[in-house]
Amino acid sequence: MSLNKKIICTLGPSSLNSKVIKRLSELGVNLFRLNLSHTPLDKLEYYVVLIRNFTNIPICFDSQGAQIRTGNLIGGKIELKHGSVVTLVGSTDAINAGDFPLYPRICLPKLEIGDLISLDFDTALIQVIEKSPSIKARVISSGLVGSNKAVSIIDHTLPLSSMTDVDIKAFKIAKKIGIKNIALSFTNNSSDVKKLRTIMGEDISIISKIETRAGVENINEILNVTDEILIDRGDLSREIAIESIPYMQKYIIKMANSKNKPVNVATNLLESMIENTKPTRAEVNDIINTLNDGADGLVLAAETAIGKHPVACVSMVKSLLYRFENPINIENHDYWRTHSNLIEPHGGKLIQNIITDFSIRDVEKLPKWKVDERVMIDAAQIALGVYSPISGFLSKDDLESVLNKNKLLDGNTWTLPIIMPVGGETKFPYQNGDRIIIEGEEKKRAVLSIDNVYSYDSDKLAHGIFGTKSTKHPGVKRLYENGNIFVSGKVSLLKEDLQTRKPFELTPNQCRVIFQNQQWNRIVAFHTRNVPHRAHEYLQFTAMEKYDCDGLFIHPVIGPKKVGDFTGDIILKSYNQLIEKNYPINKIIIGAFNNYSRYAGPKEAVFTALCRKNFGCSHIIVGRDHTGVGSFYPKDGAKRFFEELGDIGIQPIFFDEVYYCLKCKKHVEKCKHGINYNYKINGTEIRAKLEKGKALPDWFIRESVLNLISDEIKYGHNVFIK
Repeated sequence: MSLNKKIICTLGPSSLNSKVIKRLSELGVNLFRLNLSHTPLDKLEYYVVLIRNFTNIPICFDSQGAQIRTGNLIGGKIELKHGSVVTLVGSTDAINAGDFPLYPRICLPKLEIGDLISLDFDTALIQVIEKSPSIKARVISSGLVGSNKAVSIIDHTLPLSSMTDVDIKAFKIAKKIGIKNIALSFTNNSSDVKKLRTIMGEDISIISKIETRAGVENINEILNVTDEILIDRGDLSREIAIESIPYMQKYIIKMANSKNKPVNVATNLLESMIENTKPTRAEVNDIINTLNDGADGLVLAAETAIGKHPVACVSMVKSLLYRFENPINIENHDYWRTHSNLIEPHGGKLIQNIITDFSIRDVEKLPKWKVDERVMIDAAQIALGVYSPISGFLSKDDLESVLNKNKLLDGNTWTLPIIMPVGGETKFPYQNGDRIIIEGEEKKRAVLSIDNVYSYDSDKLAHGIFGTKSTKHPGVKRLYENGNIFVSGKVSLLKEDLQTRKPFELTPNQCRVIFQNQQWNRIVAFHTRNVPHRAHEYLQFTAMEKYDCDGLFIHPVIGPKKVGDFTGDIILKSYNQLIEKNYPINKIIIGAFNNYSRYAGPKEAVFTALCRKNFGCSHIIVGRDHTGVGSFYPKDGAKRFFEELGDIGIQPIFFDEVYYCLKCKKHVEKCKHGINYNYKINGTEIRAKLEKGKALPDWFIRESVLNLISDEIKYGHNVFIK
């Protein structure tokens, strides 16, 4: 998604790491800011190298500027109590208990008896009462004040240099390592900007920060010489009444717009998201109004530097920018839609073929055609968008394209044909243009608008899908049983039939709503037809950690399976128990995947990935024998096939077989101790042991899961497909 507005993102303790830097880059941050007021000089080059290792996004040094700040307090903070007296010292550090350090040092001699000093945006208020032999101040308003916090002298302007000694040293470092963006704090006039150009040269971009009355009064001359401006509403509110800030913002933006100079706005944009995963309504309103004022960029400071949710903050800003650039249309009723930063559906649009204008009488008038369970599943998945961009059973031309090119006719990658066989030797009585109801078991139905009825060579089809014509392959055997006559056409669901979905089944649209609500935009999918064992847990959490995913979407297959497989019901019960008792809170979503295994190996591995892309997943775990059967496919077949196809919009995460090493005492893919100590974990052995009533160690499968399955067997419930 390309946006016209700019996002400037401050990096700090919460975000100065490879994972967050890469995530923020992917979200489209335009400039990374390092605040010199909170970044030690001796760390600057290290941080720049760190950032450049993971992104090409330009870096901006933001100067300390002419600002009085508290020094480093003993213990990091001090409680100033009403009525007490403190000694002010010109230092970056508190030397003795009772000392209250302020810097730069030159500010102290300029204080006058009676001066009121506001600390940390009115957290505390003190008044100078003595200047000799030391400067003392009484506490008028108590509060807990921290180190390196802003200080304001009320109604007494102290003349300070526009650049500190730290700034000058930092600018030299910037010049040496090629930093081309400088934010000049407390820009008071055009001379400040010109002085910076003298130091840094003409080939830099200067963002002049307007945060003083002098800066506002001299805005016209500053705009004439700067490249951009930044309105720091926080520091500006120390010199201008806070109720005047909204009007001052509008005035400065208007001035910048009139001179075609980009203007950025900072301070408290998403302050609540320092702690919370979502903003307040007031913050959202503020950002949209700021953009309506004419701002060109938004600056996140504490939200991404020290906040708990830096990625979610940028994601929210991106959503708000999208909404600003794509205003709602009340008449089209699109105001209820939430913009999503999730991966786009395959083909760019999520198919939603739902008929709302059909009555029962209309349904009864249409001819009916019975289909098997698998055809009915495909019909529902088409209509709900699971197979997007496919909107119906494939035509003969699309079928040919999928078999020969692994693409639909529209050019989108697709590896398995979604086709409707008539079934056996049955004669199909309908033709092109007819509209019929197809019915499955349990009164499931869908509307099929027929485009064509055609035949296709069964051997050619079997080889194209499964790579074999052997009837020992369960997919081939079933294909031959269904005959060689197929029907193409658009498939739709009736609105009332949406309520017939199976328990825990989620539609792609529902999943996207859930992921957006969770503030997730990087989700790894886990496709399975087995109960959870320890190898599964290893795969899931290794993938989440390695690829910095926000959440895990466990999506077990619950449709028809081969004899001996675990039932969908026991898989869901097992996972729900794990999620409740063992898995991390708010990191896991489980949904029943009402589909069936075709056992088509690599082609089906890609197919399952494309389906999860439509659900909103950005990654999918692919095992060595993903969706295979017997020895029909090579162990690395799926990986090679993904590589052959290239980028399909969802990233596969490949794993080798998982073992438990009896020496290392942990789960591994490869281990130096070899086969004598590495024990392979798989679902087949679980089934075999359970059927014989034998125990398995906790490193193989959690005892709680094993007990759950054993109890189900004990009480006569089916846990295996019969």
